[in-house]
Amino acid sequence: FLMKTGYNFKHLFLGILLLFSSFLHSTDEPSKVLSFRGHLGKSQMSNIAKILDELQDQELSSLVIEIDSTSGDIKEVLNIAKEIYRLKTEKKLLVIAYIEDNAIGPAAVLPFLSDKLYISYLVAWGDIPLGTDEALPTNLLKSRVTSLISADHPKADLLKKIATAMSDPGLVVINENDLQLKVDGKGDPAYTISTDEETLVLNHNELSQLNLIENTLPINAFRKQIEISEEDKESIDKAPTPIIDKQAFEEQLEEHITYDPNEETLIGHILIDDRKQGINQSTWIYVKTALDYYKELKPAFIILELNTPGGEVFSSQNISDALQDIDLQNNIPVIAFIDNWAISAGAMLAYSCRFITTTKDGSMGAAEPVIMGEGGQMQSASEKVNSALRTDFANRARFFDRNSDIAEAMVDKDIILVLRHGKVIRLDNEDQIRLKGPNPDRIITNKGKLLTLNAEEMIDYGVADMVVQPAKLDQVSGEELNVGKWSFNKELLSKISYLNEIPNAKIDAYRMDWRTKFFAILSMPIVSSILMLGLLLGFYIEFNTPGFGLPGAVGLTCLVLIIMANLSLDIANWLEVILMLVGLTLIAVELSLLPTGGILGFVGALFFVGGLFAIMLPGIDKVDFEFDTQTFNAAGEEFFRRLAWMCGTLVVGFVLIVFLSRYISPNLAGLNRLVLAGHEQEASEGFVSGEDPDDLPKPGTKGEVLATLRPAGKIIVDDAIYEAVTAGSFIEKGEKVIIDRIDGNVIVVNKISGEEGTV
Repeated sequence: FLMKTGYNFKHLFLGILLLFSSFLHSTDEPSKVLSFRGHLGKSQMSNIAKILDELQDQELSSLVIEIDSTSGDIKEVLNIAKEIYRLKTEKKLLVIAYIEDNAIGPAAVLPFLSDKLYISYLVAWGDIPLGTDEALPTNLLKSRVTSLISADHPKADLLKKIATAMSDPGLVVINENDLQLKVDGKGDPAYTISTDEETLVLNHNELSQLNLIENTLPINAFRKQIEISEEDKESIDKAPTPIIDKQAFEEQLEEHITYDPNEETLIGHILIDDRKQGINQSTWIYVKTALDYYKELKPAFIILELNTPGGEVFSSQNISDALQDIDLQNNIPVIAFIDNWAISAGAMLAYSCRFITTTKDGSMGAAEPVIMGEGGQMQSASEKVNSALRTDFANRARFFDRNSDIAEAMVDKDIILVLRHGKVIRLDNEDQIRLKGPNPDRIITNKGKLLTLNAEEMIDYGVADMVVQPAKLDQVSGEELNVGKWSFNKELLSKISYLNEIPNAKIDAYRMDWRTKFFAILSMPIVSSILMLGLLLGFYIEFNTPGFGLPGAVGLTCLVLIIMANLSLDIANWLEVILMLVGLTLIAVELSLLPTGGILGFVGALFFVGGLFAIMLPGIDKVDFEFDTQTFNAAGEEFFRRLAWMCGTLVVGFVLIVFLSRYISPNLAGLNRLVLAGHEQEASEGFVSGEDPDDLPKPGTKGEVLATLRPAGKIIVDDAIYEAVTAGSFIEKGEKVIIDRIDGNVIVVNKISGEEGTV
């Protein structure tokens, strides 16, 4: 046949040699498959880099790349592409690429490595900058991508044009049997497949028209044609989960935690173990004073041990802000250690730490806000409150580069999340969940259920950095607990490799002293209300009695305690205190030294009440109203909660003041033991106070007000000066009065009105 068709023996020999070389090719090692699916981040690229290292010593004839991705880290993908190109060149590998649905974003770089390109039906390939975690300059990106194209590729020139257009949104591509880059604005619009400000994306029809693909077929048919082994099929069909890179975690620890090997290394320890009471303002005072202590001590890092069901949102936000602040401003990283529970507000605290570790039985999540309804039953808060907290959780998760959708699902039970090709995907409804096919979705949370993660899930979804395995440790003694100091090797975290290498590591745990405990008691809402009530009644009684006595001392004591409590919570400042002191000073001047007809007293009252309200209702500058969701933030919720307590206290105080003014006030003046009796001073002016009731003017005697009765003051009767009080009303200086009665040694008077002297 060969002779008849014009072939000679030379051609026959070459044909036999080709068949023989094909036989040798078939006996090579099978193709290796690399799967690029989902979000191409550092973790997945690290795993692929390890596989490439293993291939250095293997005999391979080809390398298969399967691609289905729309986002990732462009720098990480380019580094892997560089390694594949080097391996391809050194081993003279045939690189076969298969695009299943999408090669968008950083994944679009990979098909340029291929010698043969296969696609599934309805694919999209291009827009390299889309979905990247960190963009590169356009000129650098174009250079890096085009350098991956083999010079001997039959379509090398065309591929370079495509790579340039996929990298640079400023270029326009025209399809005229071949691709041309239009820069000058010319060309037939009918053939334009890429417009200004858009990077090029090619579909399956355009790829076929440009003759860039070998075939279009389903993935199973592709694998059968390429003869991918069953082992490789099983490996790449299994939806990968994010893997916490232990080495990367250790590198992060080394970057942020430093120590001197020749010195003792101190490690802070804050314990929030309040499964009964929950996180509240007392917890905030404890954590705040602990962090202030560590700012001075400067430990290598702080362990935040969590075992809590949650608590108050505003207090938790204050704690979370302080945890982030000590890391960024003081370079003291915090490691959250979840010892069983980090539920609700506890999850917020964990998200605010640079590192999160957990025991094997740890749980984190279920952070839906609740309020107390009728009958004391807890019920879900409104969408307004939920929206504000959901946003706050998402922001705190992003702060240390964690998935914000996972955080939001802990707050909102209507969020649907699945793991698709190794990436967490948020869906609009349950119909979008892929339950069938070669790569079914892994459901993270369904609609109607709050997300709570166990230890394994925290690792799978990139929330936690490490699960600390149980280990036998030396017990911390009772004396060490009381003192707050023990060896770090008695902590489970000491089993982490890098931390275990720290020599002379000692725990310096913060313990609440009596002052912190005292402030924690003062911060309780009921205690604050009692102090406010004591302030109101004490000052009222003092202003209605001459001199300064016990009621005034009680009022001032309550005022001082209120100021101390709010300053300890870091929710008040000295400006408010100064306003109150100025107000009190002006009132005192008005009453005793420089009567101005009430002007100074009125101004002083405004200053005092303004300062008091500011210190009792702090954080108004932090109150934020979201018009989109028609909701207040947590600071706003706390503000209105305090306002409700204060209004209730004012109502109770008003009722008690009315009762005192009607039935008790006139008798209180006689109880004051710090008031001068009267004849000890001003005797030359005839001033008497009448300790003996027989020496006092009789009821019915008329006189004149010498010092305004508010309701206590001075009157003059028959040229003698006496202390007197009214039944509750104020009588100005110069008004005529009549003595109504004598209570003990207290003169009670009424105002005389009219020409005929009616009372």
